[in-house]
Amino acid sequence: METFKNSAILEEIEVKTSMSVKTAVVVMSTGFVVLMIYKLPDELFQWEKFNPNEIATIAFMAIFTLFVFSWLWLLDDKPKFKINKQGFWIRKTILPFSSLELIDWADIRHFEYNSERQKNRTSFFLIIYRKESSKTNKIELSEVDQRKEDIVSVIRKFSTIMNYVDRLKVTQ
Repeated sequence: METFKNSAILEEIEVKTSMSVKTAVVVMSTGFVVLMIYKLPDELFQWEKFNPNEIATIAFMAIFTLFVFSWLWLLDDKPKFKINKQGFWIRKTILPFSSLELIDWADIRHFEYNSERQKNRTSFFLIIYRKESSKTNKIELSEVDQRKEDIVSVIRKFSTIMNYVDRLKVTQ
């Protein structure tokens, strides 16, 4: 018997980035900033010795920018993407607090669920191909808080309604 939660998941799903991933990025960026301030205080903060071409200053500025964005990303509570009967809602940019834009079901040619094997881990991606455009949207599913099976089941539900063909069912 299907529970209420399972039936609600099939109607709409909001997928957010996992809090453990966000926390790990914040801890690493904060650690690098603190380490650089501790190890290189003369090169970074004494303006008489400041050299804009120095690699330590450039590295500090890059890591400090990552530090600021990671904290903003941690505070951002908007979903990474959302799927409902209107279509796919995805982030406009990768910046924190970016708004969502709608990709209507009528504008989607097909989806692809793909994996890429890197050195010691496998990353899973959802690729959205649009009609009338060569533009695709690639969404990484390895760092989200929802199960991949739930995401795929919602896509299958709406793709069936919109007369798309599920390739997994055809090839089996």
